[in-house]
Amino acid sequence: MIPEPSSHVARGQAAETVHPGAFLAVRAGKNRHASPSSGRHDTFKCQRSCHHHLAQQQQQQQQQQLARRSSGQACGSAGAPPRQHYYPEGGWGWIVCAAGFLAHLLSCGLQLAFGLLLLYTVRHLGDNAVIDSAWLGALSTSSWLLAAPLAVSLCRRKWTRLTAMLAGLVMALACLFASFATQLHQLLLSYGVLLGMSSGLVRETASLTLGHYFRRRREFVEMVVQAGAGVGIALFSVLYREAVGQWGWRLGLQAVTVLLCGAFFLGMLYRSASMYHPQRRAILLLKSQRKKARHKKPPSPQQRRLQQQPRPPFFDVTPLRIRAVQVLMLSSAVSALGVYTPVFYLALQGYQEGLDDSALVLLQTFLGFATALGCVGFGLMVVRASDQCLVSRQYLCQAAMAGIGLSLLALSTVQGYHGYVLVVWLYGVCLGGFFYSLKVFTMQSVRSRYFARAWGFVQGAEALPLLLGVPITGYINQSHPKAGYYFSLLATLLGAVLLFLVGGGSGGGNGGAGACSDWEDGPPPLPLPPPVSTPATVCGRPRLHKSISFATPLDLPMTDEYWRPVRPCRSVPEGLGRHQPITVVEQITTSV
Repeated sequence: MIPEPSSHVARGQAAETVHPGAFLAVRAGKNRHASPSSGRHDTFKCQRSCHHHLAQQQQQQQQQQLARRSSGQACGSAGAPPRQHYYPEGGWGWIVCAAGFLAHLLSCGLQLAFGLLLLYTVRHLGDNAVIDSAWLGALSTSSWLLAAPLAVSLCRRKWTRLTAMLAGLVMALACLFASFATQLHQLLLSYGVLLGMSSGLVRETASLTLGHYFRRRREFVEMVVQAGAGVGIALFSVLYREAVGQWGWRLGLQAVTVLLCGAFFLGMLYRSASMYHPQRRAILLLKSQRKKARHKKPPSPQQRRLQQQPRPPFFDVTPLRIRAVQVLMLSSAVSALGVYTPVFYLALQGYQEGLDDSALVLLQTFLGFATALGCVGFGLMVVRASDQCLVSRQYLCQAAMAGIGLSLLALSTVQGYHGYVLVVWLYGVCLGGFFYSLKVFTMQSVRSRYFARAWGFVQGAEALPLLLGVPITGYINQSHPKAGYYFSLLATLLGAVLLFLVGGGSGGGNGGAGACSDWEDGPPPLPLPPPVSTPATVCGRPRLHKSISFATPLDLPMTDEYWRPVRPCRSVPEGLGRHQPITVVEQITTSV
């Protein structure tokens, strides 16, 4: 005897398995005593309803099979639930990487090549407007850095592409307005504020979009993108000489405007990374089914209140509670008083010492190529880290800042074209390394979910010190020639020393799992090895030398609890890596 279904679901499933022809037989049996015309009419209506029911059932089965196939393929390839964020690690991400390179070329190159434009600004405003022109460049670069937190907040509202396109349009229009400016306050508004803020938005939107595509290869793509700043310095230096120097202020800046119009079209390439999610079809199907169910039965006011999620604040200051972010902001703010000083005064100092325009353009070109070389060189030390020589990212950043301080010290005493060439190459390589190493060090010190906001705050902290440090150095150089570089040197070295307060980092990010902040009372104690027997061999194995790193004997007995094969891995200097529970010796530093 077959039991009946015990639930409505079972009954529904049993009903769905009945062949549609059964309904025809039942209806025909009921109507066998009716008239022939009415029987044929009822049979026709029954056939139509059964075919409609069968079509709906087949459509539902196809949708379910499609959802299972999409989720099965996605889980087999990505191993992630539909709600987990997916990083393509390539594909259209390389197009976004190329767009980010061009965005840094236009925005960073425009700002950091101001040293040559400073000469033409002085000629345009008057010979007594040296400090006023320095204020103009410092205001533009400060606005460029201050736009980073604003860009992060706008992009969190799902406005990444719109923000990038509008910023590119405003940047071109601001440069066009600056070409018609004849007074200082007009330049401060157009070039100082509008151009600086828009160029900062162009750069940060490219960086944020890149972070949605890459996680495992983030250090490599950051190296490629940051190198665009150095290429932009060289390109805009030559453009200023050929356009502004030959055609004049108005026509020259209008020619620069034509080049800046390309930033508007870069925003069109910033597709959302969710378009390439392997479970995209299943996610869209679930959303459509949820939307249909919502239309059929609208939720009650109580359910609507429960479903509504609280909207995050426009400026999320949660990363400011992290100690590493606080120290990074303090260090970058102090170092910004002197790190960027040669960018503004290098060409002016060479011009005052009698170098011609072609030599100044060549120095600026060397500065751009050296910056790109520094980004690539420091990036390779992070991406292609050697097993025998592993340098901490903190030490890389401090070494770059120490090199900048050395170039500032040399700039206060150097004379002649060849001396300037050596200083420019040293400063450019260290400046590019500073840009790259500071970002990857922040990436290592902060968890990945806080990195975008933390990096925006770190850049925003540099805005006000840069706005004050560049004019202060100019005022000191006017009263005591080349003495202002000592002030910049002191600020740079002090910022490098403050990085020692960061510590081991808060984990997460791209540097691996685990975090120092996860243990409130320090790392857990390491398990001690069992007592070692005195004979020269243990379980038939020859006794090995002790490890220099941990001074732990390797002649562990062959037990299931303690014996594990020794695996080679990278050695992390003490105090540089994250504390992790280690149960076996990490590396054999002597020959066996």
